[in-house]
Order: sequence, then C-alpha cells, then structure tokens
Amino acid sequence: MTPSRAAGRGDTARARARVVGRHDVTAAAFDTTAALIIALDRSGRIMRFNAACERLTGLQEADVLGELLWPLVLDEAESARAQAGYAQISPDRAPGRYENTWLDQHGERRFIAWSTAFLLDDGGQIELVVSTGLDITREREIRLEREESEARFRALFEQSADGVVLADPHDREVPWRVVDCNAAFAHMNGYQREELIGQSLDVLHEDDLLARRGDEFLARIRQVGAPARSGGMHRRRDGSVFPIETASSVLSLGGRELVLGVDRDVSERHRTEAQLIAMNARLTHEAHHDTLTGLPNRTLLLDRLELERARADRSGRAFAVMFIDLDDFKRVNDSLGHDAGDDLLREASRRLQATLRPTDTVARLGGDEFVVLVPDVLSAHHAARVAHRLRVALGAPVALGGVELTVQSSVGISLSPQDGVLAADLMRHADMAMYAMKRSGKNGVQFYDPAMNAEAQARLRLETRLRLAISEETLGIHYQPQVDVATGALVGLEALVRWTDTDLGVVSPAEFIPVAEDTGMIVALGSWVLDEACRQAAEWQLDVPMAVNVSPHQLIRADFVDVVRAALRRHALAPHLLKLEITERLSLGDPGRAAQHLAGIERLGVRLSLDDFGSGQSALASLMALPLHEVKLDRTLLVGVTADPQSWQVVAALLALARGLNLPVVVEGVETAAQLDALRTMGCGSVQGYFTGRPQRPSELRGIVGHAAS
Repeated sequence: MTPSRAAGRGDTARARARVVGRHDVTAAAFDTTAALIIALDRSGRIMRFNAACERLTGLQEADVLGELLWPLVLDEAESARAQAGYAQISPDRAPGRYENTWLDQHGERRFIAWSTAFLLDDGGQIELVVSTGLDITREREIRLEREESEARFRALFEQSADGVVLADPHDREVPWRVVDCNAAFAHMNGYQREELIGQSLDVLHEDDLLARRGDEFLARIRQVGAPARSGGMHRRRDGSVFPIETASSVLSLGGRELVLGVDRDVSERHRTEAQLIAMNARLTHEAHHDTLTGLPNRTLLLDRLELERARADRSGRAFAVMFIDLDDFKRVNDSLGHDAGDDLLREASRRLQATLRPTDTVARLGGDEFVVLVPDVLSAHHAARVAHRLRVALGAPVALGGVELTVQSSVGISLSPQDGVLAADLMRHADMAMYAMKRSGKNGVQFYDPAMNAEAQARLRLETRLRLAISEETLGIHYQPQVDVATGALVGLEALVRWTDTDLGVVSPAEFIPVAEDTGMIVALGSWVLDEACRQAAEWQLDVPMAVNVSPHQLIRADFVDVVRAALRRHALAPHLLKLEITERLSLGDPGRAAQHLAGIERLGVRLSLDDFGSGQSALASLMALPLHEVKLDRTLLVGVTADPQSWQVVAALLALARGLNLPVVVEGVETAAQLDALRTMGCGSVQGYFTGRPQRPSELRGIVGHAAS
C-alpha cells in the first residue's frame, strides 16, 4: 500500500470512528446479528462491514474499509446501476426496500433484500447510509418453485381432456362448492364453466348426494391417500343422465383443504361392456370357443386334430399344424392399452379366417398365439405357401387408437405323419419351430426339425446348471477398463459376468443371459453382480465409476431402489462411484414403474448410462425423457467407421448430439488403432474395447486399478 493510500485509509478510519461514535452503533449487536449491515459514506465508501457481510463475501472488514462497496460485491452491470442510483439519493428521497444480488465467496449470486436509513449531519445532509439486508435466496427459490408448480398445475388443469373440478367440501352454506373447473368438465355436464363455479356439486346429482353423504366421501378420500377411484352418475343440464368414473384426492391450496376430482364420461365403455356381456351370454353354451375372438379354443382344436389324424390314416394324406405368434404384441398392449390389443387380436382372427379354406381350422390358444390346422397338404412347399398367405394377410396395416400399425408374425410348422402322429406331439413340435423362428430374428416361417428336440434338451440343461451356479455363486466377474481417448487414463470399469461350468465348460454371456432373462433368473443374477461389483470397487478404493448392467426385469421390481441402496451401504461405496447401464427395452415390464425407479436411483446420486445407443432399438426421445448422465454408443457403429464415410458421419452425428445435450459418451467395441484414431479425430471422450483393455479378472487388474485409485 502506498503512503498516500495509507494516509487516506487513516483519515477514513478517523472519520468512521467520529461518525459511528456519534451515532452510537452497538458493536455487539452489529456483529452478532444474522442480518447484513453496511455503513457507507456519502460517496459510497465502506465505513462498517459487519460479520454477516464477512461470512457471505469472504471479505474482511479491515481490508475493505474506505473502498467503494459495489465493485466488491456486485457484478459489473449491477455495480454501475447501483452507483448511479446511489448518486440520486437525498435526505427526502430514501430508496426504501429493494433487492439486489451479491456475489458470495464462491462467486455464486445471493439475493439480498435491503432496508436503508440515513444518518444526517448537523446541516441536515446525508452523512452516513446504513443498510440492513437479509439473504432471501432460499425463500426466493421456494417462491419460484411454488409459482412454477402452480403454473404446471394450472396448465394440466386447463388442458386435461378429462373433466377436472376443484371443490370445497367444508362450505357450510353450499355443500361441496365448485371452486373451479376446466372447460372439459363443464362441457361434459352441459354447462358453461361460469355457471358451475360457486354451485354445489349436487347440481349434477339426481338427489342431494353430497349434502347427505359428503363427510363419508371425504373420510374415504383421506383414508385412501392416493386418488380414490369410484363410479357414479351425473345429470347434465338438459336432464340426461350418464355414467362417470372419477378419481378424487385431497390437496391444500392457500391453507384450505380442497378436493380435486378428475371425471371421465364412460358411457361408451358401459355400452361396450353391455355388448360384451350380451355376447358372452350368447356364447356360454359354446364352451369350445374363445370368448374374445369367437375362434375355436384349445379343446375344440385338439378334438379336430384327432378327427383329422383318423381321417389322414384312412386317406393317406398329410396335414399341417401351424403355430402363429404376433411379433412384439406386448408392445401394442403397453403403448396403446389392452383394449387396442384385443382389437388387434380380433382383427388378426378375422384376417386368418378370411384367408383359409372352410375346411381349415384356426384356433386361439391365448394371448397372441394362434394355431392353424390345414388338412390335405400335398407337400412341405404347399404348407409354406399357406403360411406365406397368412403372414401377408396379418401384415396388412391396421388402425388402432388412431395409429396405423404393421404387424409381423412368426410361424412354426409341423407335418403329419413325418413330425408325429399324436396331436400333442404335432402341437409341441410346431410350437418349437415357432420359437426357433423368434430366436433367429422373428418375422418368418420355420419348419420343425428333429434337432430342435436336442436343442430344447440342451437349453433345459443350461437352465438347470445356471440356476445352480447362481444359487451357489460360482459365477465370476471380469472388469473391462474404460479409458480417456486423449490420455489413455482409466476413467471407469465395467463389470461383466462370466461363467465356466464344470459340466458345460466356458459358457458365453450371449448364451446364458437370454436364458436368465426368459426364466426370471436375471433378477437374482443381477443383484449378485451389483453387490460383487460394489464390493470390488470398495476394496480397490476406486475414484472412477464402476459400471453395472441392469436388466429391465430388475428395473420394474418394487425393491430395485432398495437393493441398490443396500449394496452401496453394505460396502460403504459413494453413490457417484456406481454407474448403472440400462437399455430402452423397458416395455418388457411396466415402463411407468421403470421410469419411477430410475428417478429414485438418480436421487441416490448413482449415475445412469444409456447402453447400446444407436443399435436400432434406441429412440432419440429417450435422451430427453430419461434422467441420464452418459450415453454408450453400440459397438456395431464402429464396424465400418474407418472405411465407410457414411458410418463415420453416423458416429460423428451421434457424438455431436450427445455433446449438444451435455451428455458424456463412451464408445464400445474399439478393437483397432485406426478406430481409436478416428474417434480421437471426432472428439470422442472415452472408449472401451479389446484394443484399449480386455475384460480381466480382478487379480489381473491390480496394477491398473492401483494406479487409478492413487
């Protein structure tokens, strides 16, 4: 500090002592209060800067005395505005209450609400400006969050296609008074919105239902907690009565307990249900037919198979049994609903019947499985032509729920007598052929081959040995490094389950993982891998994430979040050091529940990575819909990246997309130096593959892991 500067500071200190002393600012109160207190002279230089100011800014009073306040605590733009405003103050023009933002010691903005007072000299001029401020950052955030929540609620309220009504169940004069409703609710009941607001909901009932039983209904809604669902009848303004389905819940607005009702006119559904009841009544005597489609069921099909077998024995003619399964039918149910799924099954039944001869039989066994009996088959080629016609008929576009779909199918065929003579054998063999078609890619025709029996036996043996290996924990885990493209430094590890069986030898994950998925063993297997990976990460004291693959079957389980939390606690592993790799095959279960569980995992602090992105099953919308922290590009994208310009462009575009969404990328399947160079040129951050590190046993990774952890 220069002598002149020191002298200036000394004069300021003496002036401060004179002014502050004359106005009797109590030091104890000044420095113990949580409020920010500053005293400025007429030019805006700091005369006092209390302890609360010091804590917020990290500045010490001794260092800032005599300095202009604003450049120290405000950004450049706000500092200029503050100085201009300060210059305008006068004894008769106090600034009153105002807000601005100070920068705290970390450079973060804090919102401060200020009250200002003037201390005047003997001439009536401003000698000292004393401002008291409160940090209202959190209160402001809460207010903004509340306003945003209320805005979202209002948008949902207004835009819902269902009728939404907000009622006050405690109004003494108007039972269950309508506080507000959306246009859909008013229209459904034949009123204008303004006509209903202020009325009792009983205006929609044929008697004073809520006046009589309102307390009972309110108690039930409170007891249920979640939206309480019920049915009832409403009376429109024109006097017509219609059925409704309502979901009611209690909420608090402005300190008042209100009831939110979401009503839906189910007249059409009731008419449909009445028609189905009438149809079922007509079909009760037809115990040999499927109630949904009217097709023969399994019992009638087996009867006709026995009759055809006896006829074929006499005539010497062959016949075919065809198992038909609609590919990805469950996706229709999950995305469009079970009503749409039933419509599709009925349409499929109609098309199959229209394609076949009167002497042929098509039956529905359940779900989306159909069986066709074709008598008098001249050859395998003849049976294949029939199967082709059936697939073409099923594949024509169908409109469901306002969406036009193209349905593909898989067909398995067995021929009598070469594939069996008993009805049960022919059915089983056609079923085997159909499942073989599904495993090989779906959407085609497969004839039964005796080798399929051997394959089924081998699969059963594999399933039995895998179940034993999981229960006895005889599987192992190898760990594959994920490395930084630029430096080669370790940035993560992926846990990969491996299995060497005493009877079967080394079994590829491509063989046993699908079996685990199909049989449900994937849940126990996945839990074991998760726990072992967390244990190993803790033992190694990793400071990079450990990635663990998670099956959709695990995601939809009610205890999934608890399983992850327990594994972290059991091994004292920090949540950010665990990364769960998920795929988008969430339609295998309940996608809504899976999304809820992913949100719970994110709240734990565990990272989420979208695996196999770009493999063909991924949807770009998932990058926005899922709470992701990373994207993994599928290994198939690298096959032609060094030789095919189009492949290069695809990978580069996906990397650019991820960067635009601030999502780190790991590219799988790097097997050559040329591929690594190409990814480095594209600006890829991290890679994984045999070229940069093969999956290895824990003992083989000690050197690499020890270096990373240090």
